[in-house]
Amino acid sequence: MIISEVSRGPKAPYSVSGTTVTVGTVTIDLQERQRSVQQVIDVCLDHQLQTMREGLGAWYVATIVVPPIERELYETGEVDEHGNPIMAERNRPLDMSKVELRLWGLPIGYGQEEAEGDVSE
Repeated sequence: MIISEVSRGPKAPYSVSGTTVTVGTVTIDLQERQRSVQQVIDVCLDHQLQTMREGLGAWYVATIVVPPIERELYETGEVDEHGNPIMAERNRPLDMSKVELRLWGLPIGYGQEEAEGDVSE
């Protein structure tokens, strides 16, 4: 996965498991989102700058760029009337090394409410 930082500031935590990416509280299976053309998935904060969700919002958290589906030819194991192998086409699995995760800086004070409430005595 290609990771880049778009702006300054703390970034949302992220993790990758197979073709599933989690950014903050949003989890997306990128294999399910892959299409014949490049897909761009935005993760944003709402207008109160509190709730992280997929789609456009008031503040960008991350942008995920999913490359288009790659196809490959394979032999079916059958031959035509001239003895030539019959070929078929199939989708290749998503190559996560071609996925780009662009991380945006979080707004000042984001997450501070939770951090202040976590003080142990």
